Amino acid sequence: MSPPPPDDDPLTLALQPPPDETPEQRQVREAAEAEAKRVSDEIDEQIKRERENERRKKRPVKLLLLGEYSALSFSQQFFFCS
Repeated sequence: MSPPPPDDDPLTLALQPPPDETPEQRQVREAAEAEAKRVSDEIDEQIKRERENERRKKRPVKLLLLGEYSALSFSQQFFFCS
């Protein structure tokens, strides 16, 4: 396992609650964190649904017809009349 992060890690220090936090302040902070997490999860779910819908969307198929002009005009007539 990796060693625990040092006490002077700026991110660890920034994420710690204030040392003089009251119980009321703690409730407010935790409620705000829970709401932020809910919003973040909702955004992640929306992105996931959009990607799924984009993946399932039917894309047009492109055909390249090679051959003589008369064969090409016959192919065009076949596709347009069908």
